[in-house]
Amino acid sequence: MDFKQAVSKAQAVRSNLGKVVKGHEAALDMTVITVLARGHMLLESVPGEGKTLLATALAASMEDIEVGRVSGQPTLKPSDMLGAEIMGKDGKFELIKGPIFHNIVLFDELNRTDPRAQSALLEAMQEMQVTVGDTTHLLPEPFHVIATQNPLSQEGTWELDAAAKQRFLVKIHWYSPPRHIEYKIATEAKAHLKENLAMLKPVLTRKELVEIQAMAQSHVEVTEDIVHLMNAITVATRPTDVSYPAEALDENDEFGREVISVSGGVSSRATSFWPPLLKAHAMFHGRDRVLPYDVFATAYSMLNHRIETNFPVNIEHLIHLILSERGYAY
Repeated sequence: MDFKQAVSKAQAVRSNLGKVVKGHEAALDMTVITVLARGHMLLESVPGEGKTLLATALAASMEDIEVGRVSGQPTLKPSDMLGAEIMGKDGKFELIKGPIFHNIVLFDELNRTDPRAQSALLEAMQEMQVTVGDTTHLLPEPFHVIATQNPLSQEGTWELDAAAKQRFLVKIHWYSPPRHIEYKIATEAKAHLKENLAMLKPVLTRKELVEIQAMAQSHVEVTEDIVHLMNAITVATRPTDVSYPAEALDENDEFGREVISVSGGVSSRATSFWPPLLKAHAMFHGRDRVLPYDVFATAYSMLNHRIETNFPVNIEHLIHLILSERGYAY
């Protein structure tokens, strides 16, 4: 497969998603880009906006891809996700695999679970493996978690801890669609999940996806100038850095220099996570070289869940101000 064919197949997956998920155009783009970057995605919205349909449509667009699903609830235990070892007839322990052992894992309402259940995801998302008992088990390739969370204003939700949030490559706010999209949903979408999925045909295989993911990282160039640009943005979110725009924040009625907690700026993990996303974004748009546009286009999805604020704010406005003060715009 050459580069042009890889781009075409990635676009075919995106087209498939658009057949059943109406609206959310930018979010659908970012879904495919996140998969190309081998990343995990966190979606925030109220229930009933098509997030489950998105994950299953993604799997239906590819052959040999298996989907697991976890429903978040306060009583969820780590073994409900990972599985458990039981004694077999031969006296040896056998692993009964949980839903984490699938290529795409949809975790519904992650922020309704307690920290113990959330922490069970960390090893899987970071290291592509899980430990059950004394044994470590590798997860299938590819492996992606698409988690959803309800707005914190809803009853029975808790803020995810920083370690859990930062394992997600991107976070997307999944807003309710406008009226003209609601009309499309009423006239074109089906009420039941299986009826929607029946409209889709696979457009690439699991093996091809793995090949395209590798190609995105090996065939797309990130220049030193892009690294400097990315680095300038990340450090500007840290109140302890000289580039932190304290005066500009003070002049803004919504923020003030204390808006970001002392240790709440973007961590170094973003520095290592961002380049693969930039490469995937460039590839999705048919380019083998990352441009400043790719940095600005991915900045909000990459940063919005990595900045810890002392009080609730419009995080998009905050990121925009930081970029503007650095002389950038998006």
